[in-house]
Amino acid sequence: MKKRIFTVILSLCLMLGSSVCFTGCSRAPKVEDIYDRVVELIEASYELNTVFYGEGLPVYESDSVYADYTHMYYGFTYAGDYEIVSDYTKFASVDEIKAAAEKVYSTAYLEDVLYPSAFDGYAIDDGTGGSAYAYSRYVDDGMWIYRSVHDKNYLQNGTRVYDYSTMKIVSPSNGEACYVSIESYLLSDPANISTDPIRLVLQDDGQWYLDSFTG
Repeated sequence: MKKRIFTVILSLCLMLGSSVCFTGCSRAPKVEDIYDRVVELIEASYELNTVFYGEGLPVYESDSVYADYTHMYYGFTYAGDYEIVSDYTKFASVDEIKAAAEKVYSTAYLEDVLYPSAFDGYAIDDGTGGSAYAYSRYVDDGMWIYRSVHDKNYLQNGTRVYDYSTMKIVSPSNGEACYVSIESYLLSDPANISTDPIRLVLQDDGQWYLDSFTG
């Protein structure tokens, strides 16, 4: 009888311990625990925002004197849709862009948001019941990387500046996904302070990654 009672008590203790562990694991992090990581991610996102949302990688413009002199667009396969990315760029291939992005953004955000528009292209509703094709921002043929002439610069209002001293963890947040509120403003409009939360997720490598736009 005593052995049975001991077994029941032990089982209850194990269940209670598991419950406490689960609660602890799901608790949102403290600001001081992720502060440095958040700063690191946001600072790294500036360059990538330009690649994905802003002006994009620099190109040799097809109507430039240099392009005319070198005949680089003679017989060009993607004429009218893409231009050749300049040699004077940090990223010389799609793989290099992805390698940099995967250090900053969550896998889900990359696969669901950034990669489809940047590298795959997709169909969009044309407003008449049909669909139109949206060109991917970049094409890589293994020799050159090309940037679409149809893409749009969504960062025309300038760089966003964050006041990291105002960083707060806000709801809904837990140990796997949290929202960080930081006061920020555009350089073009410093009087307009924004506190739109930034979402981060914890991935299997134990690191937090951006899961939303920071621009």
